[in-house]
Amino acid sequence: MRTRDLFRAGVCGVLAATASPARGQSAPAPIAPVASPSSRPIPSGAAVELSLEEAVALALRNNRAIRSAYLQRVVQRFDLRIAERAFVPQGGIGVSIVRRRVAGEAGSDSTISPTASWRTPLGGTMDFAWQRVDALGGGGTGFEAAEISLSQPLLRGAGVSVNMAPVRIARLQEEINRLQLQATVAGTVSAVIVAYRSLVQAQEQVRLAEASLDRTRSLLETNRALIAAGRMAEADIVQTESGVANQEVALLQSRQQLISSQLALLQILAMEARTNVVAADRMSASRIEVDLDRAMAIAFASRVDLLAQRKALEQMRQSMIVAENQRLWDLSLVASASRDDGPRFLDGFRQTDTTVGVRLNIPLGDLSRRQSVLVAETDLSTAELRLEELRQAIESQVLDAVQSVEASWRQVEAARRARALSERALTVGQEKLRFGRASNFEVLSLQADLRAAAVQELSANIGYLNALTALDQQIGSTLETWRISLND
Repeated sequence: MRTRDLFRAGVCGVLAATASPARGQSAPAPIAPVASPSSRPIPSGAAVELSLEEAVALALRNNRAIRSAYLQRVVQRFDLRIAERAFVPQGGIGVSIVRRRVAGEAGSDSTISPTASWRTPLGGTMDFAWQRVDALGGGGTGFEAAEISLSQPLLRGAGVSVNMAPVRIARLQEEINRLQLQATVAGTVSAVIVAYRSLVQAQEQVRLAEASLDRTRSLLETNRALIAAGRMAEADIVQTESGVANQEVALLQSRQQLISSQLALLQILAMEARTNVVAADRMSASRIEVDLDRAMAIAFASRVDLLAQRKALEQMRQSMIVAENQRLWDLSLVASASRDDGPRFLDGFRQTDTTVGVRLNIPLGDLSRRQSVLVAETDLSTAELRLEELRQAIESQVLDAVQSVEASWRQVEAARRARALSERALTVGQEKLRFGRASNFEVLSLQADLRAAAVQELSANIGYLNALTALDQQIGSTLETWRISLND
């Protein structure tokens, strides 16, 4: 029976035991004592080798956070399109058919009324309306009427800077949205890189555990040969047998960590959780010189959060322009012209009315406009403080990232020396054991030291590479490093 079938059978056994408790007995615990599958029901099957570049490419295509961000971009771009159509003429057509009865007489009318309006960047509005009414069924007469009106603010709501402010805010928001998309993609790429290296580290830890187990088993065979030759007490082999058992436990733990790393990477890549993914790249750390001044300059020019905050600050300034303008009096120039063409529009001119004037509205006792200015001033000052705080935080983060890179490289060098010395010490200890000049316990300790040094070297290499990735993210150059362009 296949692994999946065994797993399903085991699950069904749990469900059956839970669903049908014996009469008078309580239901068993969710984890019922059922037969375990003969092999693990988690990442298995043929190995699927992935390079780091392939993993990043899969994440860009399949990662759900990135796909969700691109879906949101559709709505965000449409919001900008609506905002930019603020000064495009708008129109509509109304049509109605009415059956009426007045003073015992019945009749039907049809009405068509097109309308159009246009708002200018100066703040003025122009409205046009036309109406035609026709009697249906031959009874009664129809008429037509048209009206055009113009209103141009002279104080409140007047000027290009005020009326274009909402459009500028929308455009700035669109730029912020694009920066947020960049942040999502860059964060996902960094997460994939770290998860991939964790998988590499887990694979190497399994290999080191297997090598350590092989060494201990080889020592066990040496002990048996020495016992057979009468050069070692039979009781001394217990230490080596215990070491073999401990190494077997360590190997099982390493394999479990490998499975967890596989599942973590598969989750980010949005791949089937049972895929037996294998990291094909080997992680070899080499020193990279970091120029602090250049890194700082790149961070201040490329960090997404800093760029977004600058855009937000400009939005607050545009909002301040609108809020201050709203405190002015409402003084407007108004004009209108209307024409009533009587029963038949084509029979000639009947009557035209025109008006031209100035309208003034002075608010008294209304503090809401002052409140709007106060809110805008507070938001602007808060945005400026946030920008200053962000600049300082970026400087601290870049400094910390650079020193982390340097410290990680020193750890790599020290770990490599420790690994080499441990190998030499173990070689010497094994030679001494063959000639009876070293104890079994000493060789077991040297083997444990070598495995610890190898794991330490592996962790130092991965830590250094992750420090470089973190520095890349801190200065905002992740997408540039990986040559990723957003198809937005």
